[in-house]
Amino acid sequence: MPTLIREEGFEVKIYTLDHPPPHVHVAKAGAIVKVDLSTHHAVEIVGTISDRDVKRAERLVARNAQFLKVEWEKLHGCPSGKRKRS
Repeated sequence: MPTLIREEGFEVKIYTLDHPPPHVHVAKAGAIVKVDLSTHHAVEIVGTISDRDVKRAERLVARNAQFLKVEWEKLHGCPSGKRKRS
């Protein structure tokens, strides 16, 4: 699970054996926020994190969405999550 972005205490990761739809996991102080790459909204929160930090995580993903989508595709194939055919 490569860490792709580290900023202001947040770490943005894509799990290598993950599933569609494309999303990232944003960690901060022991909490994990799963953020959808198409909507930039939190879809799952594990642990305790303030609403303010959830919004900051969503904005961090939105600012870096193009880069993160490219990285998702490198790890998982096309945007739908289906593997590319040779």
